[in-house]
Amino acid sequence: MFRLLQRMDDAEPRHVAGGETMPAKRPELRPLTVLADADESELDALEDWARGLDWVQWLLSGVRQRMSHLHFVSERSRPRIGLRTDWDRFASGPLDSILAAHFHACWQAVQQHDLCALMAVDEAFSKALSEEECARSVEACRLLLKATNRARYQGLLGRFRTACESGATPGHFLTLWAVVAHFFQLSLTNGIAEYLRLEWGIATRHLPETPPMKDLPQITARVMQRGLAELRVVA
Repeated sequence: MFRLLQRMDDAEPRHVAGGETMPAKRPELRPLTVLADADESELDALEDWARGLDWVQWLLSGVRQRMSHLHFVSERSRPRIGLRTDWDRFASGPLDSILAAHFHACWQAVQQHDLCALMAVDEAFSKALSEEECARSVEACRLLLKATNRARYQGLLGRFRTACESGATPGHFLTLWAVVAHFFQLSLTNGIAEYLRLEWGIATRHLPETPPMKDLPQITARVMQRGLAELRVVA
């Protein structure tokens, strides 16, 4: 059993006396503090904090089950040490140089309920990816759109869905994930962490036993340092 928290979109401009439009105030992002016991590791603290987000795994299950990989690619024939090496290379390479910046730009557009800005970022993202990467990203977006099709009061999510279906924007997974995460009231930190968990889950699902992603707090914190918020684990 799971519970989804939905939000009504507040994208419509407010009106004051005289019919003038008052621009919506841009929300400020606040630091997130994760409290840990004195003898608890950062990983354990983060896992305890994220345990209430199991429903996100259900929401992303279609992407996880049907995609061979998303942006992180590792040779399945390699031993676990090879997987770790590939993951470190991904985290310090494409994630840092391309994916994190894109997700932050999408998040800013979503915070402002700016569909045009979101579509512009989505279009620009295509130029940073290879043809194969684009195809995987668009397919993952399609699967997530399907999973969220019945959500109520979709607001920006509904408008972005229409843009994707009409071909007005490519429709990349990370772009949509920023919209979906915000729609379901996830924080920016949650959104990043759940994306990383998805990548790791897809890459390790063929293994008899899923190895833990020990560097999730560190990678999440580094991605957050791109200017919008921070993750602090306090003992």
